[in-house]
Amino acid sequence: MRVTVLGAGFAGLAAAIALQEKRHQVTLLERRGVLGGRATSYRDSPSGEDVDNGSHLMVGAYKDTLDLIRSAGGQDLLLEQEDLRIDYVEDAGPTSLRCPPLPAPFHLLAGLLSLRLPWSVRFQALRLGLAVRFGAPPVDLTLAEYFRRTGQGPEARRLLWDPLAIAIVNEAPERAAAILFHRVYQEAFLASRKASRLVFLRCGWGQVAERLARYFESRGGRLHRRALVHALEIDGPRVSAVRFTQRAEEKSDIQAGRRAREERLVADAVVSAVPWHVLPGLLPEAFRSESPFAGLASLRSSPIVSVELWLDRVVVNHVLVGLRDSEVEWVFDKGRLFGREGVPQHLSFIVSAAYRSSPKPNAELLAAAVAALRRYFPAMAGATVTRSLVMREPEATFSASPETESLRPAAVTPVDGLLLAGDWTATGLPATIEGAVRSGRAAARVLAG
Repeated sequence: MRVTVLGAGFAGLAAAIALQEKRHQVTLLERRGVLGGRATSYRDSPSGEDVDNGSHLMVGAYKDTLDLIRSAGGQDLLLEQEDLRIDYVEDAGPTSLRCPPLPAPFHLLAGLLSLRLPWSVRFQALRLGLAVRFGAPPVDLTLAEYFRRTGQGPEARRLLWDPLAIAIVNEAPERAAAILFHRVYQEAFLASRKASRLVFLRCGWGQVAERLARYFESRGGRLHRRALVHALEIDGPRVSAVRFTQRAEEKSDIQAGRRAREERLVADAVVSAVPWHVLPGLLPEAFRSESPFAGLASLRSSPIVSVELWLDRVVVNHVLVGLRDSEVEWVFDKGRLFGREGVPQHLSFIVSAAYRSSPKPNAELLAAAVAALRRYFPAMAGATVTRSLVMREPEATFSASPETESLRPAAVTPVDGLLLAGDWTATGLPATIEGAVRSGRAAARVLAG
C-alpha cells in the first residue's frame, strides 16, 4: 500500500515507522528542515549544546514512546531513574519526594513521608489517591472541581497538585479536564513502581527525532523535508493524492537558490499528523464543515515558555528541581543531562500554561528566572549569567478543557483512507509525546488491518 504521512513530529514518525515495518511503501512529508514538530531542538552555536523548544519530560509509563526510541536503537539517549525522585526547593529550603523500591502505590505513600508537607496535606493526598483508584472517573469536570470534590485544600494544591498538574496537562486546573490528569495518575503512579520513575533525555528532542528518521529511512521509507503540503485530493469517498511544494532540501541547493517545484503524490492512504489548526486548510472546502473536521476550529491552544541560562558557576545541584511559588516552575540542568558537569552551567526553566508569561518581554522573563535562582539557591549570589535565550511556543499544546474532549477526533475519518494522528486526537491522554506516539501507532494499526 502507498501511504503518505503528513508531518514528522512524533505522531507522524511513529505512524511512518509502524507502517514501514509492515512493508508498506511510506513517504513522510515534513514542511520544515528540522524534525520533531512541537517537540524539537536546535544546536545553539555559541554553546554547542542542544536547546529544546520546551523541555518535555517522560515517565516510565510512556511505554509506546520508550519502545519506539529503543526500537530505533536510541537506548543510549535515555537517562532513567531507578526509583521516582522529584526535588523541590522553597523558602524553607530543599525537600524531595523520594520513593523507595516498593510496589505501587505503596512506593508513593512512602515517598510522601520524605517530602516536607503538613500532615493534613499528606492525608488529603491519600484521599485523592483513593479517589483515583476506586472512584468514578471525573468526566466533564475541571481539575479544580475534582480537587474540591476529593477534599484537596489550598495547601495541598499549592505544594503538590497544581505544579504537577499544570506540567502534565499544560493548562490551569480551573480550565483543565480532570479526566486527563486522572488517567495519567492511574498509569504513572498506580500501575507500577517503574511506571512512575522519571526518564530524561541525554540530548535534545530534535536528535531523538533524527534517530527515528534514520531508522525509518534504513527500512526503506522516504522522507522529504521542506515539503509544504497544501492540499489533499479526495475523489468521491476516498483520499487519492497529496499536492505539495517541494523546496530545496540540501544546504547546497538552498544556497544555490534552487527553485521550488510543485509535486503530486498518489496515495492509497494518508495519515495526517499535522496540528489541528492546519488540517482544515488541506481539505477540499466541502469537507471542512463536516464532522469531525468542523469541530477543530473550536480547539484552542495553550502556550509554553522556556528560558535558557548559562552561568559562570554551578548553582543548581540536581538535574530537575521544582520551584515552589515561583513564576518559573521547574528548572533542568541541561549540561548535566547532556553528560557535562561544571561550568558553564546550562539551566532551562519551564513555564507551562504560560498565558501571562508569554506576552512579557524577554528581559522580564529572564529577570524572573534569575530572581528565582537568587531566592532559592545561595550559590547564585556571586554568579553571572554569561548567555541567555527565551523560547516561546504559543501553540505548544491544545487547551485541554472538558469541552475539548468531545472535539478530539478519532483516528478514523469519514474519508476512506484518511487517518488522523497527533497528541490532539482522542488519545485519552493530555498533549504529551506519549499521546502523539500512541496516536500514530493507532492510525498505522487501522491501515494495517
